[in-house]
Amino acid sequence: MHSYRVRWEEAEPDPRYAELARRQAAVKIITVPILTLHGGDDRVVFAQSSEGLEKHFTAFYRRVVLDGIGHFPTREASDQVSRLLAAFLDSHGKR
Repeated sequence: MHSYRVRWEEAEPDPRYAELARRQAAVKIITVPILTLHGGDDRVVFAQSSEGLEKHFTAFYRRVVLDGIGHFPTREASDQVSRLLAAFLDSHGKR
């Protein structure tokens, strides 16, 4: 809950995570394969927020917007998420 409050500027970040946040912000390019699954009806983190980010990834990058799905794709569309994740893992030798 606290992370949402920080995101909405209703609380200060927890200082115990300041170093982790600094290290995370310092990373400009991600070099591992990425699959982003975004609920098209997510009203917490809008799907548009993940558009056009390909330049930040040097390995495989795929973004999938799941129409009619909200903030919790793994609960709301578990079969679809499972299929996408299995295909991603199969194609990158991780399964």
